[in-house]
Amino acid sequence: MSERRRHRAAQGWTTAARLRKLVYLCWGMLLIVSVTAVGSLELQSQNIRRLTLVEIPAVDANGQVLQAMTSAQTGLNGYQLSGGRALLQPYFGTQSRTMSALATLQVKFTQEGGGGADSALHKHLMDSQRLAAQQWWADALLTEQALSRGQRADLFQSRALFDRFRTANAALGEHLTTERDQSRVAALALASRLEVISIAATLVALLAMLVLGQRLASTISAPLTEMRDTMVRQRHGQSGARAREDQGSSELRSVAADFNALTEQNLALQQTQARALGTHQITFEIARAIRTASDTQQALDVMCAALGDGLGVDRVIANTIGEDHNVLFGAQWHRPDLPALGDLQQLPELAGLAEELWLSTDFRVGHDHIEAEALSQERGRTFYRLTGARAVIMVPIGLHDRVIGMIYVLMVGAPRQWTTSETNLVQAVAGFVARAIVEAEHQAHQAEYVERIERLDRQKSDFLATVSHELRTPLTSIAGYLELLQEGDAGELTGQQNGMLEVIRRNTGRLRSLIEDVMVLSRIEGGVNKANFVEVSIRALINRVGEELSLLAQKSAIELRIDPGPQAALVLGETASLERAVVNILSNAIKFSRPGGIVSVKGSLDLGAGRVLITCQDHGVGIPAHDQGDLFTRFFRASNATDQAIPGTGLGLSIAKQIVEDHHGGQLRLVSVEREGTTVIIDLPLYEPSQAPTTVGNDSYSKAVFDIRA
Repeated sequence: MSERRRHRAAQGWTTAARLRKLVYLCWGMLLIVSVTAVGSLELQSQNIRRLTLVEIPAVDANGQVLQAMTSAQTGLNGYQLSGGRALLQPYFGTQSRTMSALATLQVKFTQEGGGGADSALHKHLMDSQRLAAQQWWADALLTEQALSRGQRADLFQSRALFDRFRTANAALGEHLTTERDQSRVAALALASRLEVISIAATLVALLAMLVLGQRLASTISAPLTEMRDTMVRQRHGQSGARAREDQGSSELRSVAADFNALTEQNLALQQTQARALGTHQITFEIARAIRTASDTQQALDVMCAALGDGLGVDRVIANTIGEDHNVLFGAQWHRPDLPALGDLQQLPELAGLAEELWLSTDFRVGHDHIEAEALSQERGRTFYRLTGARAVIMVPIGLHDRVIGMIYVLMVGAPRQWTTSETNLVQAVAGFVARAIVEAEHQAHQAEYVERIERLDRQKSDFLATVSHELRTPLTSIAGYLELLQEGDAGELTGQQNGMLEVIRRNTGRLRSLIEDVMVLSRIEGGVNKANFVEVSIRALINRVGEELSLLAQKSAIELRIDPGPQAALVLGETASLERAVVNILSNAIKFSRPGGIVSVKGSLDLGAGRVLITCQDHGVGIPAHDQGDLFTRFFRASNATDQAIPGTGLGLSIAKQIVEDHHGGQLRLVSVEREGTTVIIDLPLYEPSQAPTTVGNDSYSKAVFDIRA
């Protein structure tokens, strides 16, 4: 026996070797079980595929053939007996269904494959049924033709042929059903046998793995149990518990040594985490306190007190500095047995240090400030003279490229070795203070900005209202004198003078329309008081608008068709505003239509969606596609309207959209095709009053639909 074998006999198998042996055995057993299971599943799948893809579909297809042929026979018999062609309804279309089902049946036979007596019998039964069906259909077509010409047909021959088909179909169906049932029984028997084989293979594999596993466990269970007990003792608070390193295999001894080393590291880490958790808790409390501060001074006071108590230091000083290094705000905290520093105004001498530290993304930490190196500099001597600090943390307050101030954390009585967590805490607090200061400034600026915007908006609205009102007065005088001149009150005018006055009249009308639009725009921008909303009848509103614009339609040679809609089309809103929106849309439709064209406006009700619709449609010039995105922009006019010199202000659609969508919670939709026309839909929420409505507006029209023709 070799030296290696003697050593193995003395020491026994290693844990790794035993585990490899167990793994190999598991692999072998799993391979056997897997092969057995895969073979079982494959055999079972073959039976299931045959049943689901061939035999059951074949039985269904054979039944479909019989059903189709029976429907055809029933329809043909009814037609033969009564002569009513309506009785042929079951007959129509059944031939294609019959042939389709026969084709499906043929495909299933082809999928089944195989040979021998079963295949020959399948083919014989299938051919018999197909031949019988074809013979019946040939006779049925002749019978149908004879009956359609009023001739008599041989009913007995048709029935005999159908009986022959039914006999062939029954024979094939019985054979297919028998095969299907046999396959089901075979599949169940095979499944039972395969299940027994799989269970036996699995039990054998489990037994083998159990035996080897027990043998392996007996060699390593004791050391592992002892290590588990050590872990339990540690979990129950015995942090000094250690595992034995003198028992078990070499692997287990190595694990025990590593476990003990890890225990030592965990103890050190727990101490570090406890310190870090304390600083994190302080950071969280300071951040919450700063967020609740009402102003910068309070934020600094809160921060100084929280840092002093949390870190257990002697003093905490904070100040903010301006662009000229003057102190804007200052705060300090100190132990009760220490006096306050009353000379904080001299600390700005160190403002240059704050800027230097912030720009270099650095901070200063002094463990003993009276060391020779610290006192060799003027800044160090000045700071020690003012504060008496032995140890100090200096962290700048800043945000982005802006220096805001400085935080000083001081120890007066003795030096102190500052930890990384303590310096990180002061840096984090400096960030909280910087964001709080900047946020307070931002809110102040934002409030001032909002106030200025609101003031400018009020001034703009007042200006529009004043200008519109002031323009109407001279415009009324111009219109009055223009009317006197045109009527000849100032003497007879020449044709050229009348033409000039007509130009003045048209432009006066355009100016009046523009002034009215500006006044409406000013009024709707001031908002709407929904408490003043009333119930509005869309039917009455459409009737009033149609009557108002009928003269404009006549002058433009436009046929105006109005369908005011049902009585139940009610909305909640402001009557004058809604009427203005409909007038703007309908007048646009008339204005942009060609002479002889048709403009229609219709009210309708969508009870399912709870909506009231007003649809205005024209067949005029339309709107170019590239202009449609800007249609609702104020003072925007489509390019073809400008090219054709069609008058307008470009405010009508903008005003209508704001009235419908912003004030009444509706939608304004527009669809247009250039040179074909435009459709505009006003979509408003339906109002369903709980009591009898008091409808605002005139609804005395006796006709629901009427035409106004030019």
